[in-house]
Amino acid sequence: MIAAIDSGKLFELVWAAAIAGVFVAICFSLVIVGVTRVSDCRRNDRSLAAAAYGLLSVLALVGFLGSAVFGISVIASK
Repeated sequence: MIAAIDSGKLFELVWAAAIAGVFVAICFSLVIVGVTRVSDCRRNDRSLAAAAYGLLSVLALVGFLGSAVFGISVIASK
């Protein structure tokens, strides 16, 4: 028996996975940049910039962890 392949759903899977992969990579790289710059700014007594980079890293970490939780919930619901 030959299985029918829904090319629309397959294309949707490809573009959604590509967007999710780019989003996760950007979020995690922003976490690394933020944490690194916080320490640099604190060392140079730039407290306002350190706070901004700290906020950036926290928001990026929330986005990263949120995407991981969302992905796990999608997998678990199927």
